[in-house]
Amino acid sequence: MIEDNRSTIGCEEHYKHLYDKCGEILIASFGEDGNLQSESHSFVLDFEKWIYVLADRPEVVLFKAALREYQFALLSVVLGHYRQAFMGLRMFLEQCIAGVHFSACEIELRIWLRGERSIVWDSLVNSENGVFSSRFAKAFCQNLAEYSAEYGSIAKKLYHECSEYVHGNPNTSANLPEQLTYSAEVFADWHEKARNIRLVISYALALRYLPFLDVLSRSTLESVVTDVLGHIETIRSFFC
Repeated sequence: MIEDNRSTIGCEEHYKHLYDKCGEILIASFGEDGNLQSESHSFVLDFEKWIYVLADRPEVVLFKAALREYQFALLSVVLGHYRQAFMGLRMFLEQCIAGVHFSACEIELRIWLRGERSIVWDSLVNSENGVFSSRFAKAFCQNLAEYSAEYGSIAKKLYHECSEYVHGNPNTSANLPEQLTYSAEVFADWHEKARNIRLVISYALALRYLPFLDVLSRSTLESVVTDVLGHIETIRSFFC
């Protein structure tokens, strides 16, 4: 729980105390494990390149919103707001995959933008028609279809694990510090999940868009994509 000094100090002083605690956690976060934060933070610039090359597409609104959530999640984890950090990470994953899904069905995007439908995760990752289905992959990049089930399984697992923090499942309470304090274990776990979510999102974006981008756009994305997915021959072939 957050330290409760409200009975002995005023309201403003209470939040100033919490502010100081968050500052201590930030300093600790950039200690021995500070490279984790730097690695996760560097993806902000990478993702902005995707947004740049996709700027004219209507679904880019989801990618922009997703990036904001990712940045808030980065801020939360470095300040020790761990549950909120996992919640933000889940939204980042969900909105990115929703953007890819809506790119294939603009009418659904338009309905969502009018507030007449909600994003449903199970539909996004449906094995028959979802983003990681064989049908979706073959429609946009058949040579990547063999990898979709693997990345889909990773996406489902990560979404479930982050959702446990959203729903307040008992094991998440056991994992999190009872006080506002730094936890090297939770900090590392968040960054491990973030790394794998970035992998899944990078695959989904590459699958959907790389075959249709011009040479200049591909060049803009080359290091962003190959650093994460360069082990896949089909991905490398886009940059030859």
